[in-house]
Amino acid sequence: MELYHWPMSHNARKARALARHLGVAVQEVPLSMQDKDHKADSFLAINPMGQVPAIKDDDYTVWEANAVLIYLAAQSPNDLLGQSAQEWGHITQWMTWQSVELSPVVVPLHVENHFKRVRGIDADAVKRDAAKQKLRALLKILDDTLDGKDHLVGDRLTVADFAVAGDFTHARNAHFPLSEYPNVARWLKGIETLPAWADTTPPQIG
Repeated sequence: MELYHWPMSHNARKARALARHLGVAVQEVPLSMQDKDHKADSFLAINPMGQVPAIKDDDYTVWEANAVLIYLAAQSPNDLLGQSAQEWGHITQWMTWQSVELSPVVVPLHVENHFKRVRGIDADAVKRDAAKQKLRALLKILDDTLDGKDHLVGDRLTVADFAVAGDFTHARNAHFPLSEYPNVARWLKGIETLPAWADTTPPQIG
């Protein structure tokens, strides 16, 4: 099974971390975004969206980060996909929330506060401030959910934690206001203690 990724990608990071956490046998295949590897015909045949992560397992392919997480979690007996219909409902809820609500807010902050800065490009203040305002509203929801809890669903780690935590990969460099949301900061610190999470920390730039 091949797992295609870019080391800087927050979405690919959560797939790599989950595979390592579960001990799923994957061959990690790094792509160079600078060299446009993700736009090569050979990769577009695996993921026509030209995005990472993506899985190729013999003749089977799956893309979209959270679908990749589900496929990886299904490779071995574990309870990361939930132990009841209610848990699976909430896991799906948080994975959908991450992809539909959180990620579209996080990406502009990554770009404006981090990637542009290391390239010596001025941030677009309007885009940055709008994204940060939206992020605060989402962090409030997450903080309230994590009040008195160490995980998003139930009392243990699930794929929902991996799905949402991926969006915080560049949180410090992108200046997320985590100090204002102590439950989120505590939860994230717990995720960061996982060896698989630490092992997939992106290289530092800038």
